[in-house]
Amino acid sequence: MPNFSIGLSALQTSQFALEMVSNNISNANTDGYHRRSLTLQATHPDIVGGFRVGTGVTISGINRVRDSVTEASLTSVISDSSDVEQLLNIERKIESALLTGDNSIGRQLDAFFAEFTNLSASPNEPAQRSALLETGKQLTGGLRDAAQQLTELKGNIRLQIEHEIELLNGDLGELRDVSFQIFKFEAQGIEHNNELDQRDAVLNRIAEVVGIRRNEQPGGQLHLTIGHHSIEQGSHPSSLSVIESGQQLEIYLDDSDRPLAIETGRLSALVEAYNEIIPAYEEKLDQIAGELIQSVNRVHSTGIGSAGSFTNLVGNVSVSQTNIPLNEALPDADLTAGELTLSVTDANGDRQTHVITIDPDVDTLEDVAAQLSSILGITSSIRAVSNQFQITTGADVEFDFAGGVETNPDLSLFTGTSVASVSGTYTGEVNEELTVRIEGSGQVGSAANLFANVYSSSGALLSRVNVGDGYEAGSPIELDDGVSIAFTAGTMNDADEFSTRLTGEPDQTGILAALGINAFFSGTDAHSIAVDRTLASQPERIATGRSGEAADTSNLSRFIAIADTTLMPSNRTLGQFASEMGTEIGFEISSNTSLSASLTTFKLRLETERDAISGVDLNEELVYLQEYQKSYEAAVRIIQATDEMLSELFRIIG
Repeated sequence: MPNFSIGLSALQTSQFALEMVSNNISNANTDGYHRRSLTLQATHPDIVGGFRVGTGVTISGINRVRDSVTEASLTSVISDSSDVEQLLNIERKIESALLTGDNSIGRQLDAFFAEFTNLSASPNEPAQRSALLETGKQLTGGLRDAAQQLTELKGNIRLQIEHEIELLNGDLGELRDVSFQIFKFEAQGIEHNNELDQRDAVLNRIAEVVGIRRNEQPGGQLHLTIGHHSIEQGSHPSSLSVIESGQQLEIYLDDSDRPLAIETGRLSALVEAYNEIIPAYEEKLDQIAGELIQSVNRVHSTGIGSAGSFTNLVGNVSVSQTNIPLNEALPDADLTAGELTLSVTDANGDRQTHVITIDPDVDTLEDVAAQLSSILGITSSIRAVSNQFQITTGADVEFDFAGGVETNPDLSLFTGTSVASVSGTYTGEVNEELTVRIEGSGQVGSAANLFANVYSSSGALLSRVNVGDGYEAGSPIELDDGVSIAFTAGTMNDADEFSTRLTGEPDQTGILAALGINAFFSGTDAHSIAVDRTLASQPERIATGRSGEAADTSNLSRFIAIADTTLMPSNRTLGQFASEMGTEIGFEISSNTSLSASLTTFKLRLETERDAISGVDLNEELVYLQEYQKSYEAAVRIIQATDEMLSELFRIIG
């Protein structure tokens, strides 16, 4: 008896194959779609007359064509590429914030110190003083803008991290749902290729945000991990959360008590930028600003401008606790124990120096105020509301911290009638106590063998000068380091002596700069640095010298020297450190640009390999379409032939 089932199985198989090919063609441009193929198998044969006769064909499986190794590699590269691209985007914003190029902080530092050189050539020119202040404002404004942009960038990154986690948790929920469908269909023996395509697409979206490792098991099971944590695919989806710990952000998975170690993906780059990269550049900016403030203020606080000495000075730093040791009250000031020299000038122009000793580990700000107030004519206090340090004088008295010489030394051990005086501008860099001892006795300017011997603090003879016959009474006698002594007409006696202090380092402690006394800059870091408001409104107070004379530029060389002093880490100058900061971010951008290009090329290659295996080739599918169409037509002919045979058989029998 002819068997209709053979033709019917061929017809049904061909029809199903045509539908599968049609589905492949319709999804040729569907992202994430994997080409389907059929696995055909001959049905169990029948035994007829001792022979095994075939009974047709059946479909044993619908295959999702893919290469698991290529797919896993592509998922990994997607994470790496997304990580580098996000990092590159952030680094470019950092570079923009740091004002690289002609407007870089390094260039602005160079321009600032160059103005001190220009001012030294024209110290009496008001326009030149204004130019210095304007350049200082541009520099401090650039530092503040850079710091503010980095702060805003961190804030935006924080918001982006929260947004990425929100989207990621949505994808993890979708992963749970599609995984549940796969498990259910797998248990029921139902084909689930569409769900597998959907799962792969979700995994690649997750991989863009956070690096995942996928380990496919036989039977369709998939083990996924982020860092050392497994992703839940059961009834409860995994979820991530962000927690702020100090100044750092930490990512947690589910209820874990350990932060999630994220190695790649956009989230990895964002967290790294927030926790490490941006804070590193913020610290560099603060280092530049802090060292600039301290170094320039140390020089400025011990100088005098053309406006002369002071009757009132108020520090621009607020000290919250004035009754604790200075090193605790001003922990970032880097104070050291030493002497602070204050010079007082009376109405007659006589200048006296007074020395107080400060130990920042012991002395409080109130102690310093009390010591200064013990000097005749000086009142020192701490403002009640602002906690700023203030020094004032009485009528016809001025003060400064410029050091230099005492005009009228203590002559209590001088028994003759001649009066000694000291003049000049001391150019030495250390404090020196000079002792002048008379050798011989007689009339100044006429006695024979009458000399003044000048000794250093250590007792070494520095100079032996004639003050007897041949010396014109009252004329200055030049010593070393810009200092001169003079003796009026009168008598001197052998062994008469006097001492005078030469102050080259008025503030050995750093307390003036720490309190913002007679400061050039205010502020403590890159966010707060600015040109002192009092100085900005009174350019004549720029401390060009140490004598107060308009032509005195002795202090400007100290400002200029700051530019070439290795104040920063790794023995770098301020300018070098700032320039290397810009170079560093430029190098990182260049390196990551190359890495991004390499990863993009590798990603494209893997996508090409994947598409070559899993993608739909329309030409190939058209061939299959024709092939299965002919099979379908042949199956129809088989059925028709079988029908004709049966009809003929029934005719004969009937």
